[in-house]
Amino acid sequence: MQLQPFVIEVIEELGGLVEPIEYGLCHVLIPEKYAAHFQNRTEFDLSFDYEVAQENPVSEFVTFGSFFLEQIMKLVHQHAVSTMRFAEVFRLEAGNPQEKIAAFLGSVSGNLTIKHERPVMGVWAVFQYSVAYVADEKMLDHRQVWINMLTQEVSEIMEQEQNRIVYQEEPLYSYPVPLELDFASAFELAVKEVERRAEEQWKGLSSPELMAKDISRITSYYTELLKENERRAERKGLSEDKIKEIRARSEAIEVEKNKQLQEIYQKYQGEIEVSLDNSILYFIPVQEYTVELTQRGVVHEHITYYNPITKSFFPLHIEYESK
Repeated sequence: MQLQPFVIEVIEELGGLVEPIEYGLCHVLIPEKYAAHFQNRTEFDLSFDYEVAQENPVSEFVTFGSFFLEQIMKLVHQHAVSTMRFAEVFRLEAGNPQEKIAAFLGSVSGNLTIKHERPVMGVWAVFQYSVAYVADEKMLDHRQVWINMLTQEVSEIMEQEQNRIVYQEEPLYSYPVPLELDFASAFELAVKEVERRAEEQWKGLSSPELMAKDISRITSYYTELLKENERRAERKGLSEDKIKEIRARSEAIEVEKNKQLQEIYQKYQGEIEVSLDNSILYFIPVQEYTVELTQRGVVHEHITYYNPITKSFFPLHIEYESK
């Protein structure tokens, strides 16, 4: 991948300006609203060649792992436009796969044989949500949920490592997708996951101690009002109409107390509103390994995938076959 065209395209799509200076060097202006991503700076000289960077020491050398590129990648993922992204990988195969797969499966390499391997297309669905916590005031948060479409599992590691993904808008590889994709199940799983995370977040924001204190305060206040009103009803010589008026006042106090308590419950318990903003499909090449693991005379057949983004394995399924 050519980094310079990629970075320039992103900056221009975000509304920035790019002025080429010479080969491998350009001057850029970042929109003010994104300055916080770049240590509150909006103006840079960017170099994309090591020798050019040496000749221009005040420039930011943009390469894999550099601060500037990491911030650009964060902005790319935060401001999704396309719905399909095709990742570019620089090394697909795992080094020493037999040993690493054995360790991943909790065995020793001598009991494991790689029967077949091939490159295939891994697919991750990313669902981006707005989450509102509605109580006495409204707080807005944004959440992502990554679903591995091959395993139908939440993939927190891909969410954490997403800034390492370099992608294009057009397909780069013709590898097959090894399974039929179930988007309905993935969406259902993502909804449950974002609701679970939102509820955990809300528990951390709410305070049971403060709620109990407010409930006690309101209850004590209205209990005293009711007692005072009942004492009035016990006075001698009151007319029947006056007694009815006092009783009605007690009922009104009770209604008002319940109203105040309900407001307190809503304030501290609140409501969670979840809405889907957009979704993205990432097509990322992975290496598929079909292996046989022998344990106590039984052959366990595994299909395992190596993810070059996270540099880790994930399993598909296990089949058992007796020797």
